[in-house]
Amino acid sequence: MPSSTHPHRRPLYQSPWLATAIFLVWLIYYASLLFPGLGGMLNAGDSAKFQTLGHTSILVHGPGYPFVLLMGTVVRALDLPFEPWRVMTIALASIPGALAVAMSFLIVGRLTRSVLFGVAAAFLLGSAGLMAVQATEAEVYPLALAFILSIVFALLLFVETKRTQYFLIACAIYALSFGNHLMMVMLAPVGLLVMVTHYRLLLRPKVLLAVVGLLAVGASQYLYLAWVTHAPTTAYSEYLPLPPTASELRDYIAGTYFGDLYGSGLQSLQTASVLLGTLSQAHPMLSLPIIAVGLALFALGCRGRDAGWMGIGLVLGTALAFVPFMIWYGAYDIQAFHLPVLGPLLIGTIAAIGWWVARWPRARPWLGALLLTVGVFRAAQMALYLDAREPDYAGLVDALDTVMAQAPVDEPVVSMSYGLRMATLYHELLGDVPQPATYRVTWRTEEAIPDRGPVGGVVIPTDGEQMLRWIEHRNPGLSCRTVPIEQPDPVTWPAYGFVCDRLDASAEAARD
Repeated sequence: MPSSTHPHRRPLYQSPWLATAIFLVWLIYYASLLFPGLGGMLNAGDSAKFQTLGHTSILVHGPGYPFVLLMGTVVRALDLPFEPWRVMTIALASIPGALAVAMSFLIVGRLTRSVLFGVAAAFLLGSAGLMAVQATEAEVYPLALAFILSIVFALLLFVETKRTQYFLIACAIYALSFGNHLMMVMLAPVGLLVMVTHYRLLLRPKVLLAVVGLLAVGASQYLYLAWVTHAPTTAYSEYLPLPPTASELRDYIAGTYFGDLYGSGLQSLQTASVLLGTLSQAHPMLSLPIIAVGLALFALGCRGRDAGWMGIGLVLGTALAFVPFMIWYGAYDIQAFHLPVLGPLLIGTIAAIGWWVARWPRARPWLGALLLTVGVFRAAQMALYLDAREPDYAGLVDALDTVMAQAPVDEPVVSMSYGLRMATLYHELLGDVPQPATYRVTWRTEEAIPDRGPVGGVVIPTDGEQMLRWIEHRNPGLSCRTVPIEQPDPVTWPAYGFVCDRLDASAEAARD
């Protein structure tokens, strides 16, 4: 009589089908709750600039983001019948955000051997305040988190199975991630620690050569960036002359334009305070207690450490690796950088709780269900919040038509705030804004002002005539005056015109 055998079934917490379902649920959630139009809450200018890649090849700020530029190329090639800003936001933020949530399920499910804790971790990460906002705005940090959690999952598989191919997969993802953001260098100590603790498997010539080769392939993304800087189809660059010299391109990639921000976060407790605020507002009144309890249980479990405890340490170590950067870098929008800390820290502490309570099998499902309920409730709450956001730049083209019709000269220089300039750029490259005109962000306006004059233009939004004083300071031979510009109520972006003449010409006009 033949014996009845059952094929080996993968545990549900390892199910690729369930992970795919979680990915699709969160992709639909994020894509249906996108920020309405250009810009966003955290950095409207950067978001509008990334959205412009949906219809035109441009250069963004340093270090250049070649992987993001390539994504823009793919989006333009697809030419989908939707607004370019919408497609680019989904490609850059919503898809990676949903992927990061799915990876959190696989990581926590594997560490706790519990599908319930895996799903709970996915919902708690997906609905966390910063995560939900950034996965619905065009920014690079959901993509960074997707890379980070994918690397962590591959390293967990390697540590568990001792198969070197998983380590090489982690290295390949890591190399690719440098095309998104260079702060990924902060993750290097985690990989090096894994190499040191598994040196007999990894410190072999073939493995080391493969790692070096993968890193070289990842670095080659910046050759694509160099090609973009010389391509005739590249329509705009704010920070880099086109085409650049080798030294200019090197400085651009190194981010020297933002050099004054390096280390400035150490001058006060502001960056640490903002990071604490991000963690506390992920789930108000709950996320900090969850993190504190998870860290305490992880520390208490040191004596009984097993493979699960070691894996949790890897996840928490990943979060810790990015903390110095968040404290050191003094950007005004530093909160936008926090996902690489928030994501691993939140799911790592949830995994620690799930791992610890495994000793109480009756209570464990109830606790997992409670955490899942919190995540579902928070997702519903964040959906209402995200849906209530108002567009930043609705009516911008009409406002520019009104303002530019009253410009004091035929070819005005238009000085704009950063966010407004980037939103205007999106429409300018589509041919939607009045021309001829030279549109500049405030700190680039000086380059468009001739030393000898005369020149005229528009300042939008108004700045108390600071632009005129600045022009006169930088060009002592010019004298500037304002020209009023009328706009219908309600006025979203007040503006004024200006004319700058040579001092001798101004004196003659006064005598006449």
